[in-house]
Amino acid sequence: VMGMYPGDPGSPGGDCAGTVTSVGEGVTHLKPGDDVFGIAWGCLQTYVTTNALLMVPKPREWSFEQMAAWSVTFATTEEAF
Repeated sequence: VMGMYPGDPGSPGGDCAGTVTSVGEGVTHLKPGDDVFGIAWGCLQTYVTTNALLMVPKPREWSFEQMAAWSVTFATTEEAF
């Protein structure tokens, strides 16, 4: 990152919103085609893989932009309560 970070910082991105294209074995709360938001490291790519526990269904009335901005705040609040 601008030559100031020692080592490889990894792909950029963290907060995201998108549409599920596939799920792993044992994932029951999400299915392909679901719109979701959550946390996925390196999510500034076309596709990303993350732990299903870090993703939740996107409310219909909220935009993808709103959900991408709320991901970390939502996860922190959910964990706290």
